[in-house]
Amino acid sequence: MSTPAPLALDRGATPWLFAAALATTLPHVEHQPVWLSAMSGLLLLWAGWLWHRNQRLPGTWLLAVIATLGCSAVFVEYRTLLGRDAGVSMLVMFMAMKLLELKSRRDGMIIVTLGYFLLLTHYFYSQSIPTGLWLLLALWLVTATLVRLHGGPAATPRATLRYAASLIVQALPFMLVLYLLFP
Repeated sequence: MSTPAPLALDRGATPWLFAAALATTLPHVEHQPVWLSAMSGLLLLWAGWLWHRNQRLPGTWLLAVIATLGCSAVFVEYRTLLGRDAGVSMLVMFMAMKLLELKSRRDGMIIVTLGYFLLLTHYFYSQSIPTGLWLLLALWLVTATLVRLHGGPAATPRATLRYAASLIVQALPFMLVLYLLFP
């Protein structure tokens, strides 16, 4: 089944989605089990290879099996699917899996949304200045990915990054008010 043209994902937006997924999941490597980091890395590499070779994405059944195995492994690791560590593990796994079903702009939006959630989860483990700086850069990249998804192929990477930076600067006063009211 083919995706209608207005809803189809622009091929040029896919590298942005991969970069956003990598920037938001990579710092979790030090807090996640080794098997999860390996599984996420393999899924990301597989999705990148399929995109680069312009090959067909895996079917629904295979993705369902991978999701079931991943959720089962998280349950075995943490003895629950709830809580901080199990929840973050599930988000990391789902981010990597979502890259294997990129067909429409909606799929790209889900990756961007997962990216924003994963940015917040980094603060569960560290609130240091280097973490904050990394997350600001990752926020810029995820926002630029969102802009690229909706900006179309005509926008250059420099223009996309500049526009994303201006959006973040405009949001800073609101972020500061929220920080003061809800520290």
